[in-house]
Amino acid sequence: MSTAVYRVNFLRAKARYNRWEEELKIVRHEMGWCVLYFKHHQKLWWARAEKTESKPGHHAYALKQIRMWEEFEKEALSLFRGKMLPNNF
Repeated sequence: MSTAVYRVNFLRAKARYNRWEEELKIVRHEMGWCVLYFKHHQKLWWARAEKTESKPGHHAYALKQIRMWEEFEKEALSLFRGKMLPNNF
């Protein structure tokens, strides 16, 4: 084989490697964003729970939603531990 063929194969392999590295970086960021999304929804439901304290049914539903989003966050943190980028999660 000529050196041009080796050079082309090397450049293709290098390009695939670079795309993989970029994709991995994006996915690691998305893991952190997922956790932040769950925290955001907890805060929204806490605010709604505070507004609906005079309505027991609405208040109970808001508390249920808070617990649900907390569970999502806990599970995401346990599944993503050691995989996502180190931030303040």
